[in-house]
Amino acid sequence: MNQASYELISKHLFTEIHKVFLAIAWYTGERPDAILKSQVSQFYVNPSRRIVRSEILYSATTRKDKKTREIPCHPKLEQILRDFECLESGYLFPSRVRKNDHLCRQAIDRAFRRALKKAGLENQGYSLYSARRGFITRLNNLGCSPGLIKSLSGHASLASLSRYIEISEEQRKNAIANF
Repeated sequence: MNQASYELISKHLFTEIHKVFLAIAWYTGERPDAILKSQVSQFYVNPSRRIVRSEILYSATTRKDKKTREIPCHPKLEQILRDFECLESGYLFPSRVRKNDHLCRQAIDRAFRRALKKAGLENQGYSLYSARRGFITRLNNLGCSPGLIKSLSGHASLASLSRYIEISEEQRKNAIANF
């Protein structure tokens, strides 16, 4: 996923909740399940006044690797979160069906698939993980070191991180041409 496809998909998402979910994935590179399980307090210092944390917190209990991850909040994400009307406590994305539970992955995936279809991007390999892959690829394209990318993405090893970095044919050609 690149900037243009992110914006196109986001434009075709139906609800603000889905748009905010995708923005969080795009600007933090976190896994979908950890985002869905996040509490309001992990994003806001004061949710009623919409004061966003300077670092987004993903608690160990919600993450695949069971390690807490903090990532600086991107200015664009901060603005999106300021504009987002969330509850004062509990899940950032509460379920509308199940009391005291978060929005389920299937619901967000259905919304994402509908947006892909409306955007003309279906059957091109996009998934809820595409924003994470795009986050990592953007950091790589900016020239960030693998160690820094690993730190920001929360990967345990460089080997697992490398699967997320997308390399275009143009980048390959430029590498050889500038060698």
